[in-house]
Amino acid sequence: MSVKQKRVTHRDVARLAHVSPAVVSYVINNGPRPTSPETRERVLKAIEELSYHPNAAARGLRVRRTRTIGYVSYDYYPERAFVAPYNSGVMSGLTAALKERQHYMLPYPLQVGEDLASLTALLGSRRVDGMVVRLAEDPPVTDALLEAITASAIPCVCLERPGASRFGLSCITYDDEGGAYAATQHLVARGHRRIAHIQGDPRQQAARDRLAGYERALVEAGLPIDQRLIRGRTWMPADAVAAMRDLLQLREPPTAVFAANDQLAFSSIEALRAHGIRVPEDVAVVGFDDAPLAQDMLPPLTTVHIPFDDLGRLAADLILRLAYDGEAGPETVTVPLQLIPRGTA
Repeated sequence: MSVKQKRVTHRDVARLAHVSPAVVSYVINNGPRPTSPETRERVLKAIEELSYHPNAAARGLRVRRTRTIGYVSYDYYPERAFVAPYNSGVMSGLTAALKERQHYMLPYPLQVGEDLASLTALLGSRRVDGMVVRLAEDPPVTDALLEAITASAIPCVCLERPGASRFGLSCITYDDEGGAYAATQHLVARGHRRIAHIQGDPRQQAARDRLAGYERALVEAGLPIDQRLIRGRTWMPADAVAAMRDLLQLREPPTAVFAANDQLAFSSIEALRAHGIRVPEDVAVVGFDDAPLAQDMLPPLTTVHIPFDDLGRLAADLILRLAYDGEAGPETVTVPLQLIPRGTA
């Protein structure tokens, strides 16, 4: 007759490692309290020696943790959440940082103005320990979404745009206007006086801020803001091609173009080349984002670098602290942007 083997528990691990059961939990869950490297090593060695496998489902029920972080991309283009360089870069960093701590990411794209019933149901199910929310707009457009999240008492970190101050939420942001100002100033410093701007979707605050940075640089340089040089209304590549075609038909076409993102810049360069115009010899082009293709194209694209991976990793660090450290409070982190001069300007 076989003898049923006794299941190893975390108390067995604690006895072998000469620590309390609570410390074993801290090591397994990466918190909420820190442990010294020596203690952590001792516990991990005991876990390996005893072949201890904690029951993840039971542990989640006891401590009310799912080890899952939701990622909401609240945008006018939710269908691009998985392919646009911004979201794919941020999700890559967020996923990697969560994975390092045995956590998971649940992506949840939402269109601005979409009914929030499904999100409210998700929040009510307690399937996530925290939410990272990428916002494409400022208050009050985002108020209903953030009200739903804060009502659930689930910790939340806003990414790109801050929420209304009354919510008291953490935020990781950067200066779109400052980046656009640096891009335009770079072209001014190289002697360009007719600088066009292909803007993004003006419904999004990023597009409006990048337009403002472009205009500020022109004003400071003593250059007029010529509305004929400002084209485009969406982030779609075809819109950039049409905008570039219109710009080239002007009596005095631009000698330089600042595009509101890299995809618009890529399409602008394609349109210029289709008309036999050389980049940067005839027309210089600067983008914004520093998407992976920017440094691989010929010539490489001059652009404003947004550290997408770092944004995701910072968001992971911040949301895990808020979710598991009872003493952690809201923070605002501003990530610096950098102009990367390359071959197109």
